[in-house]
Amino acid sequence: MKRRDFLKTAIIGTGAAALGTAEANARKQKAFQDDGQYVTEPEKQIPILAHTDVLVVGGGPAGTAAAIAASRGGAETYLVERYNHLGGLWTGGLVLPLLSTHGLSPKGETKQVIWGIGAEIVERLRDMKMVINERNPLVDPEATKYLLERMIEEAGVKMVYHAWATGAVMDGKRVKGIFIESKSGRQAIIAKVVIDCTGDGDVYAWAGEEFQEIMHRIALPHRYGGIDKINPNAPGYKKQNVGWKTPTPNTYVKWTGSAAPEPKSSGIDVMNLTHVQLETRRRVWEDFEHIRNTPGYEQVFLVDTASQLGVRMSRVMEGEYRLTFEDSMTYRSFDDVIGMSGSWTAVPYHGTNIKANDRPYWQIPYRSLLPKHIEGLLAAGRCFSYDEPLVEDARVIGTCIVTGQGAGTAAALSISSRTMPRDIDRQQLRRLLKQQNVLLEA
Repeated sequence: MKRRDFLKTAIIGTGAAALGTAEANARKQKAFQDDGQYVTEPEKQIPILAHTDVLVVGGGPAGTAAAIAASRGGAETYLVERYNHLGGLWTGGLVLPLLSTHGLSPKGETKQVIWGIGAEIVERLRDMKMVINERNPLVDPEATKYLLERMIEEAGVKMVYHAWATGAVMDGKRVKGIFIESKSGRQAIIAKVVIDCTGDGDVYAWAGEEFQEIMHRIALPHRYGGIDKINPNAPGYKKQNVGWKTPTPNTYVKWTGSAAPEPKSSGIDVMNLTHVQLETRRRVWEDFEHIRNTPGYEQVFLVDTASQLGVRMSRVMEGEYRLTFEDSMTYRSFDDVIGMSGSWTAVPYHGTNIKANDRPYWQIPYRSLLPKHIEGLLAAGRCFSYDEPLVEDARVIGTCIVTGQGAGTAAALSISSRTMPRDIDRQQLRRLLKQQNVLLEA
């Protein structure tokens, strides 16, 4: 069956139509064949769950911002998330700081550069007394999950939880939607524009776009409670690393010191992820036992471990333009800029270690969200197009929100102007983002 014919004949809805699909699939079943390497899956007709203007895949910081921006821009928007919460690693992964909010200007002034939806989220969390710190603010995960759901509801986003994206629906080189798997079985969502916010670049990989895999250390963040019960006057007391203070009273978050032993590890190899999950949980518990058995720390307890494994990096798209580390260090400007980001950590540059507070802010061009070859698709979050030396600032929460808002606004403009994302008026995109309080130039 050709893809175009598939789209015309796919069964819509559930109930009697789904029953008819089941009967038709049953008639097409062939004898089981196992050649030692592959099992052939029979052809099936997949029910279509929905048709929509914009489909955002992945509800992390990038996906949530993209869905809000697209829906606010007037496009009917669906957001698909595999877990039971929004925020991705920011919330479920306990990576609580919204990093890279500030950068250094050419005049040597430290400026906040992440505004728009990112600043809106922080402001609302501050009203809830669920965020601390001005620069690189650190949030409460449960409050943030709650707020992000309120914001997508206010924007009119249509939410689909507990569904894994499993493949791209293609028409030639154009993405027409995705396949999902859930307790309702295998279904499809058809969209005019798809935004890949999976973090791992799953959609563009399925679609056949070029990418590179960047391996990084994987961790299992966790929280300690009872910090107020630590007694530094206890005989034999020795200071222990219990992490960073959070908005939750007497609760600290930690993700260093108990990461996987491998300095670089694949985030898209299921057996490696399984190994890392087992190893990191063992190491977290051993770390906790060591702390609890240290004099003065007897009342410290393990609150929780992250519900999502802390994969820092995996696929990075080979986009229309690959943003470079040199771009970020030299104030390069782009005529299609969709936002800015800053820095949070020291980096080596031309033989010198540049401290975080001495690093420039940097622009993100729209073309780095566009695939080279595939149409109808945008990428946002840690899987957009940049080179490996930029990884520390390109992958973090602040940058994810900025790229998400840019992609969502571009998708809505694509719908309203009836053009492919590659062909939108990029100056009009800039004007729209400025209206949304996104900082394009500082």
